[in-house]
Amino acid sequence: MGTVAKNKWIKYEFMKRDASLAPYLPETKRMNRPSFWSLLKKHRHVMVKPVWGSRGRGVIQVSDLGNGRYAVHYENRAQVIQGRENTYRYIQKIMGSASYMVQRRITRPTINNRPFDMRVIVQRKKSSSQWVVTGKLIKVAGKGYIVSNNTRSKGTLLKFRPGLQRSSIRHLPASALESKINKVSLLSVRRLKALFPEHRIYGLDVATDPGGRVSIIEANLYPAMSHFRKLKDAALYRRILAYKRG
Repeated sequence: MGTVAKNKWIKYEFMKRDASLAPYLPETKRMNRPSFWSLLKKHRHVMVKPVWGSRGRGVIQVSDLGNGRYAVHYENRAQVIQGRENTYRYIQKIMGSASYMVQRRITRPTINNRPFDMRVIVQRKKSSSQWVVTGKLIKVAGKGYIVSNNTRSKGTLLKFRPGLQRSSIRHLPASALESKINKVSLLSVRRLKALFPEHRIYGLDVATDPGGRVSIIEANLYPAMSHFRKLKDAALYRRILAYKRG
């Protein structure tokens, strides 16, 4: 299971084949020259990410500025490159020999002008087939970064509801948004259980756009618990651990 479990492309393709889940997955292709340019032309902003990557490592954001100019953001460095060939060559240098995929960028809302997304933990107990959302938190990207991984970008972790109240989408009804996030997260896990029937915990990276439309960025079978330890919400952390043990 290990190889498939960490392959983002296989999980994406499997989830995309579920008609009820497909609308919540941003358009994604295997990375090559034609797929990159076609997706960038269609959406104007894309994320180029490793098939095997984790914790935000190797993620590149590319935006079409028009007139043959492209903004490329990698780690905490952003630069504008002139020309398609120069741009693609620069991206190739970052990618090296690793397998990559290219994905429509979700325009995420912000907290203090920094983009954020969410980590949602979904679990079941050994003796049960019922999946439960056991934890949620908000991950805010660190200064100058596009990735929200706390370790990589030195970003901020916030409790879900208080974080929403500080965000650019605080005008959206929080209960309805939370209900939608829970629904899509459970849909994802119920689909993935066909691929990983014995698995009992998932960490889903979920994003919304400024209008509150929910998207699944990716599904992790081995989510780090450090996010929830750092959050200093003892009750929430204990709940997740209780399901892991149970």
